[in-house]
Amino acid sequence: MKVSILDASSLRKTLLRLIPKHDKIYMAVAWADSGPVADKLIENKRKFESVTVGLDFCATDPDFVDALRGVRNAFVFKKQGACFHPKAYLFVTGENAEAIVGSANFTRGGLGSNFETCMHLRCSVSDPAIDSLIAMFESFAPHRQPVTRPLAESYRRQAAIAAKKPRPAAPVLPTETKDFQRIDSELLKMDWPTFIREVRKDPNHHFATRMKFLRYLQSLFAKVGSFSELSVAEWKAVAGIVHPDAVADSGLEKYQIGWFGSMQGSGSFTNLIANQDEDIAKSVDAIPSRGLVTKADYDKFCELFTDAFSNSARVGRYPTATRLLAMKRPDVFVCVNNGNKANLAEALSFAPSTLGLDNYWERVVEPIKMADWYNSKRPSGKQAEAWDCRAALVDAIYYEEV
Repeated sequence: MKVSILDASSLRKTLLRLIPKHDKIYMAVAWADSGPVADKLIENKRKFESVTVGLDFCATDPDFVDALRGVRNAFVFKKQGACFHPKAYLFVTGENAEAIVGSANFTRGGLGSNFETCMHLRCSVSDPAIDSLIAMFESFAPHRQPVTRPLAESYRRQAAIAAKKPRPAAPVLPTETKDFQRIDSELLKMDWPTFIREVRKDPNHHFATRMKFLRYLQSLFAKVGSFSELSVAEWKAVAGIVHPDAVADSGLEKYQIGWFGSMQGSGSFTNLIANQDEDIAKSVDAIPSRGLVTKADYDKFCELFTDAFSNSARVGRYPTATRLLAMKRPDVFVCVNNGNKANLAEALSFAPSTLGLDNYWERVVEPIKMADWYNSKRPSGKQAEAWDCRAALVDAIYYEEV
């Protein structure tokens, strides 16, 4: 038996050599991608003895699954409650066998950019190691199934949905100085009891009055399908336009509209709100009223929000944008304004002058989503409403009168 060690790059070259060389092909991998190596594999599909790929987390390329449709001895694996995770390749011609076992999946990363380690064995087909490997391939039989057209089409639809959902990020390590300072901040390390205690201290505003206003705004969004359906006075309440004339005789005088960031001095924004601009309405509608808010949702909001200022003397900036975002989804966004910007920037380790719509998601939203208090279980009782608005309530901790 001859043994050698392969990294990802050398594995790719080895597979491209072994696939056409040998008469029989066995493979079992957790995930697979389409590409040149996959194309070479499919060209040699008549050699398949047992090729099985996993579909867990919808991480296998739908194009690769399509390529296996109707192919003899090609299967996908699914067992409830278990993840299919082998990475094994076997090639046989007559009495000669070559096996590769290790960490690498049949993916672009596994065959290229990843750091992988695989053992390449060259031996007789009668070697006990080959017997064991073939037995392992066959042991998958109870939970594998051939790829049919309905399976491939259904998997493609499900994979498209899964691709839109965020995957867990890699952990940030101390050597990544700025990012580590951000995620290691006292704000992110607070648990829920500490966070709500700090919010309730609110040295500048009254917590119960804050919550009264947020409840009112949530009731506005709950009653309509589009921001455009609200009245001008309601638009101004959401936008933080606090001039007395803005809400005169509207019944909104009882709310502290300017809390969470007064936008009264933003002339171009005020005019767009007063005129119920169509692009402003579309931008707010781009953010889902419930459920997950993705980076793609945020990017669409920014695109439409920026377009709304195309005929204005000023451009749309993060204070007015984040005011709209935080009032629609106070569980996700915090309004960054002149009163809280410096303290929030210090807490999340970024320079206040460098913040913009292009990096607000990375510098503010993503770190907050990593906070202990943010990921706590929703409490019962009166604190449940505060938990539902927890991101916006960061303002209560960091706001100072200016």
